[in-house]
Amino acid sequence: MSVLTTTAFEQLLSHLDPDLTQASEKYETLRRKLVKSLLWKQCPETEADTLADTALDRVALKLNQGEEVRNVQAFAGEVLRFVWLEYLRRHKEDAAGDLLPETPVQPNIEILKDPDLRLRCLRQCLTEVVPENKDRMLIIGYYDTETGEKNKEHRKNLADKLNLTMITLKVKACRIRDRLEKCINECVNRLGTVTKSGI
Repeated sequence: MSVLTTTAFEQLLSHLDPDLTQASEKYETLRRKLVKSLLWKQCPETEADTLADTALDRVALKLNQGEEVRNVQAFAGEVLRFVWLEYLRRHKEDAAGDLLPETPVQPNIEILKDPDLRLRCLRQCLTEVVPENKDRMLIIGYYDTETGEKNKEHRKNLADKLNLTMITLKVKACRIRDRLEKCINECVNRLGTVTKSGI
C-alpha cells in the first residue's frame, strides 16, 4: 500500500486553493463533510475519522501520480464511497450490529473535571491511538510550548525539525488531536463509570 508523502499532501492542498491558508481551511471543511457523510451512512463514529483520512490520502496519492481531477470535492466523495464499501466488506459479520442505534447514556460531567483521570486516559490513549513514535512526538511537541515562547515560533521550529510544512504540521496535529479527544472521552466515561459503581 502506498504511503502518503508530504509532496502528495501538498499536491492535494494546491488543488483545493493556491493560497496555503485557504487550502488548509478548505481541506478541513472537506474532511468534516466526508466524516458527516459517513456518519449519515451510519458508520461507527469511532471509524469515521480514520475512513475520511484514508479517502483523502488516496485522493492526494492519485493527484501526485498525475490523475486529472476537475473537482476534488466530488472525486473525494467517490473515493470515500469505495473506502466505505471496503470497510463494510471487512466488517461484514458485525456490520448489522454496528448499524443498530446505540442506547443514549447521560454523561457524568463531574468526572470530566478530574485531572488525574484525564491524564491517565491521555497516557493510555497516546499509546493506543498514536502508535507511531514520530506522531507522538508531533502531537506532544505541537502543544508543549515553553513559557514565554510564542506558539507560531514553536510550531515553525517543530515543523522544521520534522521536515514538514506548517500547513502539513497543522493538519496532522488536528487529525491526531481528534482521535485522541475521542479516545480520552471514551476512557474517562468508562473509568468514571467503573469508579462510580465501585467495581
